[in-house]
Amino acid sequence: MLITSLLVAALQQEPPAQPLPAEAPPGSQVDSPLLRRVDLEDWRAHLLPGAADLRFAQIAWEPTFMDGVRRASEEERPLLLWLMNGHPLGCT
Repeated sequence: MLITSLLVAALQQEPPAQPLPAEAPPGSQVDSPLLRRVDLEDWRAHLLPGAADLRFAQIAWEPTFMDGVRRASEEERPLLLWLMNGHPLGCT
């Protein structure tokens, strides 16, 4: 019953007045921004990490939890436990 109601509602809607860019016929020109060399350099500077973003790499991270506990205990410092779900590089 729900599916029938949804189908009837979808069929009663009017089609869009202009085709979407994805629906443009092959061979037709679609207005798209040009990627210039200047724009590429701006985007690269915006997307690549800066020195402030890479500060975490200067910390002497311990490879195992127990190594970290041992070092924190020896230096009488707090321990940061960083947990995550999945592969650290996003490779699944």
